[in-house]
Amino acid sequence: MKNKSILFILSCVIFFSCGADKKEEAIKFFQRGNYKLKDKEYQEAIHWFDEAIIQNPDFADAYNNRALAYQKLDKLDEALADLDKAIDLDKKYWEAYYNRSEIFFQKGDFQNSLVDLEKISVPFKDSSFYFVSLGNVKVQMNNSSGATADYEKALRINPKNAEAYSNHGFIYFENKQYDLAKKDFQKAIAINPKQDFALNNLAFILSEEQKFQEAKVYSEQAIALKPTDAIYLNNYGYILLQIGKLELAKETLERSLRINPQNAYTLRNLGYYFRKIGKETEAQAKFTEAKKLDNSIEIK
Repeated sequence: MKNKSILFILSCVIFFSCGADKKEEAIKFFQRGNYKLKDKEYQEAIHWFDEAIIQNPDFADAYNNRALAYQKLDKLDEALADLDKAIDLDKKYWEAYYNRSEIFFQKGDFQNSLVDLEKISVPFKDSSFYFVSLGNVKVQMNNSSGATADYEKALRINPKNAEAYSNHGFIYFENKQYDLAKKDFQKAIAINPKQDFALNNLAFILSEEQKFQEAKVYSEQAIALKPTDAIYLNNYGYILLQIGKLELAKETLERSLRINPQNAYTLRNLGYYFRKIGKETEAQAKFTEAKKLDNSIEIK
């Protein structure tokens, strides 16, 4: 589940003050920062937003956009400080509240993320992506019914919101209502074939239905979009085991485990690999490791 930050782009502003020259210079630096941000040159973007802020220390938009660059570099504390400053400068800077809610979400502070989203409920009442973000927070707070209602609001506002279908389907998926989840994932992919989350989950459902060749296609598409996702690799490895691609399955599962050594399902699936090649002692060792991490894991 992914939230989306809001970039503020300034096209033309006229200031009537004795500091007009500095403010005009700040705008030029700000716009350069925006170009670098769009080009994914995040450190360069920060440099130009720094320059804009030096020229105009009250430039709330520069703090907001510098926060987005910090976010892309995974410097969440710096991003949070900039968004705090942007909001201090403009108490009605709704986009900054939205962006701060995403930073809180990434930091695992779901309560504060929800607080910020609730503050902007009126200005964002017609925003489909806002309700997706609200639903995402509620999922993390174990409020599935509230999340479902928010995703459905998002879809009423914009029936083409692929992420809303994907995340709505995930609630069904978590409750093992696979038929309903499958329909949502298929709708998400039809709207946006790059919905990796939906692709991976659809692959899992198809493998549960024993449709391994079809599952393999969707799993490969998910991994092509996110090649270092440990969960996607684990699911792909399991599918490969089922269609007899044993050595490729082993290699894929080991890649997954290097990314996340704490995934009990990957250890279990490696155990299945060893069982399939007739090494029961090694299989049992992997099953034991998996059980230590998650005693509830099912081993067939």
